[in-house]
Amino acid sequence: MPMQYYEDNALQLAKVYQSYRFELLHASWLKFVTPLMSETGLKFLDIGAGAGRDARFFVEQAENAEVVAVEPVCSLNRLGQAYTRDMPVNWYQDELPCLYKVRKNHAAFDVILVSSVFNYLQASSGQQAMLTLRTLLNQHGLLAIKLRHCDDEEALKVRGMQNCSVEYILDIAEKADLHCVEVTEPEEDAQGRASVTWQTLLFKPVQ
Repeated sequence: MPMQYYEDNALQLAKVYQSYRFELLHASWLKFVTPLMSETGLKFLDIGAGAGRDARFFVEQAENAEVVAVEPVCSLNRLGQAYTRDMPVNWYQDELPCLYKVRKNHAAFDVILVSSVFNYLQASSGQQAMLTLRTLLNQHGLLAIKLRHCDDEEALKVRGMQNCSVEYILDIAEKADLHCVEVTEPEEDAQGRASVTWQTLLFKPVQ
């Protein structure tokens, strides 16, 4: 994953990330995860955790939750650890498609959130990444994959990103025995960037 842009701008980005509420950014699929919050001891995996906003939400909303946050950018990882200090969040500097460190230390999760990560993966790594996610998802778990769509080529280049289609994600998910339960409509960017929209795809394991 290209990381230099995020290393160079980590502090500024962390302030932006932490300024938006989870409930606002993920409103379109919150109805799927909210019922789970009433259960005790849920296991959450936050991949592309940034500066810890979503990991913190899971800790604060779910009783005795076990939260694992994955952020490969060293500076953001440190800022995220500071933001969730004294909270039961285990941070890893790890990344898809393999998540070696996470898989070595953890088995399966009830909720997995993957934020924009597929926008940074080469197409050749996508299927392996999806299979990794499937192995880490409980049999009745929920996988949320958030995609960032951008029509500003320069912005994509600066961040080392590429657009990733819904159809591609649906295809590799099906091959990994994951069933799609929801594809949200494109949503406007919370920061007001006209060139950016977001979509979330929700999956459960095929029974």
